[in-house]
Amino acid sequence: MSCPDCDCIEIGDVVEHKMNTNVFGIVIGFMGSIVIIRVSPTLDVLQFHEWELQVVDDDEIPPPQSAEQPVPDNVVQVDFTKKRRLRPDTTTEGAA
Repeated sequence: MSCPDCDCIEIGDVVEHKMNTNVFGIVIGFMGSIVIIRVSPTLDVLQFHEWELQVVDDDEIPPPQSAEQPVPDNVVQVDFTKKRRLRPDTTTEGAA
């Protein structure tokens, strides 16, 4: 990945086209000054000259909040140091 102080492009960086910011993707290779990127969302492989691309700095955008709420824990605490008499009518909740 690129360092935050330079604008060099390396494999794995997210880049976008300078003139059309709708074209963006991940750098997957180089051929001299040609940068090969896998564009999103079509996953096509396109080639651009390195001066046509710029590294996308996504550190300012916070990750999206999870829509799922945490599931309450269904763990039943069992004290194995105490004896418990098991009978045919004792509910074990699948433990025995």
